[in-house]
Amino acid sequence: MNQPLAHLAGHARIWIFQSDRFLNAHECAQINNAMHEFIPGWASHGNDLYGGFALEKELFLVVGVDEAKSPASGCSIDSLTRVVKELGATLNINFFNRLAIAYENNQGEIDIVSMSDFKRMVTDNQVNQDTIVFNNLVNTRADFDTKWRTSVKNSWHTNLLQLV
Repeated sequence: MNQPLAHLAGHARIWIFQSDRFLNAHECAQINNAMHEFIPGWASHGNDLYGGFALEKELFLVVGVDEAKSPASGCSIDSLTRVVKELGATLNINFFNRLAIAYENNQGEIDIVSMSDFKRMVTDNQVNQDTIVFNNLVNTRADFDTKWRTSVKNSWHTNLLQLV
């Protein structure tokens, strides 16, 4: 069943795919169309999954499934990954660069930098423990709502402060 992400229960499992660049309106429309096509047929061992998705900030594709209704299997997660990789290939976007960090700059705009650049910015005092980052490791819809956009000190990003 296809639902907007916000309609999924707080315990629903989510995956966050961050693009390596901001998406334009045409790309957002293509992703929306592909996910509207994929989610209703998404299944685990023959059982339909109760899933949803959202595009956030023209940068993040967030996909969720209510595993209390039907748990996702390795095969169903692989099929999701395959669809996202195919979208990336079609649109020339990398949704799997885990070394890219999205954060809010001093003007409140989102920037994307490499992990090494982020570490340099820590050293140069351009970012600190209060800088807003996007914690793409949250794995429930409730945590997405409350802990995804957060400060460095409340995210795994705090480890980068300690490495510098």
